[in-house]
Amino acid sequence: NIIVMELQQIKLIVERHFEVNIDVKSRRRHLVDARKIYFGLCRDFTKYGLLKMAQTLHRDHATALHNIRSCKDLRKTDPEFNRIYIILYKKVSLLELNDWKPKPIIIPKIIHPLKLRYADKKSIRKIFNKRG
Repeated sequence: NIIVMELQQIKLIVERHFEVNIDVKSRRRHLVDARKIYFGLCRDFTKYGLLKMAQTLHRDHATALHNIRSCKDLRKTDPEFNRIYIILYKKVSLLELNDWKPKPIIIPKIIHPLKLRYADKKSIRKIFNKRG
């Protein structure tokens, strides 16, 4: 399965760096940080959903979401955490997982239908307020 293989590759890189198994059910700081970095890297490098990422560590989607948000916050506040994240980010970027890059989202400007129908008129309010 390609999905599991990509996520397993990221997991292996994180585990080798920290020299721990991140599947373990533990709240020790170095394991928690390793899991946060794992979920952060999965979010940055893959297009898979929270549930699929969480299942690789036998967790649920809420745990994955919490770890992704915590990773983002810790990168802003903790320079050591950010340094480790950047090192692992560079290692994972060498894998080039499926060459998937998120495309920028283009949100079209919403135009009210009445503006189109009465575009040649001066004021929509005047049209609807006519007594007739």
